[in-house]
Amino acid sequence: MKYAIMLGSNMFIGTDGVFTVEINGTLKEFFKVREIFRERSYGSFLVVDCDIKDIDNKREVKLFKSKPVAADENIQFGFNEKEISATRPDGSVIIKIEQLKDDDSTLPKSGPIREQLKENPVDAILRITGNFYAGDFEVNIDNESMKIDDATVNGNLSIGTGGMQITRQGFSM
Repeated sequence: MKYAIMLGSNMFIGTDGVFTVEINGTLKEFFKVREIFRERSYGSFLVVDCDIKDIDNKREVKLFKSKPVAADENIQFGFNEKEISATRPDGSVIIKIEQLKDDDSTLPKSGPIREQLKENPVDAILRITGNFYAGDFEVNIDNESMKIDDATVNGNLSIGTGGMQITRQGFSM
């Protein structure tokens, strides 16, 4: 599978839908794409694993195959075949994962991202937004930007064979 994952205005394209984070010097899986929604496949759903902790390093949400297996009872979950979300009682989004169509109006109309998608089609375009902790790193992503702790990452296009990772050295793919 080849995924394009949008994090703010950044797009990371690769064959591995895994996002790892450095915790105590070791890389741990934080997010994993298991399946994508396929238009022509009956019963098809976007399926992910995700493990989010809060500022106090307590588990806020853990999804296994898109189903909550650990979460505060006040967390609201929503999902359909192309979207998964977890929301705090105050209405703030913990995480939202959406599978976008190639012609989604929020994707760039021109430039390197559009050219890359045209020249090298992907199996799925996913967008991740929300405000959460990945290990010790505070991550805040909206449709326009991604902020990891105090560093803002915008407008990047990266292509690789592995997944994405956040370490003390920064964000990479």
